[in-house]
Amino acid sequence: MADPHQLFADKVTHVYRRSLSLFAHGVMVATALAAFLLTEVSVAAVAAWYFFMLGTSGYHSYFGNTLLAADRRALAGVNVSKLVFLAALAGFGWGSAAAFLPFVSVHQQLLLVLTLTAVAAASLPRMAALPVVNAAFMAGLFLPILIGLVVVFGVEHWMMVMVLVVIWAGLTDEARKANIDLSAIYANQQALEVEAVRDKLTGIPNRRSFDNSIEREWGRAQRMAVPISLIMVDVDFFKKYNDRYGHQAGDECLARVARALGGTMRRSSDMVARYGGEEFVALLFHMSRDDGLMLAEAMRRTVEALRMEHSDNPGGVVTISLGGATSIPGHDDHPEALLRKADEALYRAKAEGRNRVVWADEGLAPVS
Repeated sequence: MADPHQLFADKVTHVYRRSLSLFAHGVMVATALAAFLLTEVSVAAVAAWYFFMLGTSGYHSYFGNTLLAADRRALAGVNVSKLVFLAALAGFGWGSAAAFLPFVSVHQQLLLVLTLTAVAAASLPRMAALPVVNAAFMAGLFLPILIGLVVVFGVEHWMMVMVLVVIWAGLTDEARKANIDLSAIYANQQALEVEAVRDKLTGIPNRRSFDNSIEREWGRAQRMAVPISLIMVDVDFFKKYNDRYGHQAGDECLARVARALGGTMRRSSDMVARYGGEEFVALLFHMSRDDGLMLAEAMRRTVEALRMEHSDNPGGVVTISLGGATSIPGHDDHPEALLRKADEALYRAKAEGRNRVVWADEGLAPVS
């Protein structure tokens, strides 16, 4: 199931990702339209409309661009009411050109209506991602045209008004269909993104996800000068487990171990990932050596408490060995050093009899 917050963020991005370049294209169209209007309308009137349109559309585009410049996670909390208001104002900036309909020739009237209708149609592929924003823009654009047509031609020319209403309705329906398609596309994209960073067997983050996370969290720990802990986990005598119980049972064993390890995490910032084969890794931002040791021991006990049969393991049940390391990263330190220290601690845990936790000696000292 798609994450609605991420889906909304994707749609906001779709609407505003090229807002400044699209605004520049709009300026070109408005400039050409203004040039034609100047042949029959005063400079002051055309200039007033032109700069009003630039102001409303420009601020709408600018606001959208600032949204995308912020943290992507903040997009899920965007004030929709403000987006709707700015879109309606931007649409009215264009639609207000309909005020010229009573004062220009038939050819200019036709040009004006066609140009504004084209602007509405051109906005549909991106605006359709947010139906309320699209509806506000369309209303702001089409309502002044409809009013202008009634003023110019009177109600007896209802066919002209009906044609425009049908066009508006058609664009609205196309926007609805486009929104359904875009929602499906972004939902599928979400699913693919999750699949790319999730281990198919266990359902927890995979090695790729871990590699990305440790780079990010290491940088955070460097900037904040706080500890970061890492725990390497290995299922004891897993090859013997596979040989005795079969690969399907081995897969089920790994899946249960993964769920158990994940269940010991208490903070949203803590991460358990499958590192490869029967190895797992826990990444713990802003966690001290002592807290890391306590969590590692809780992980060990939790897996042992599953009481999964393992005849070739001392004690007769599935157990894990864990090696941990903690560091406050220095400016020139790299996460590979922390990984190496945790792996060395894991090797010692296995050499000392397995089903135990061993922590690297460095404690809180920088690893380099």
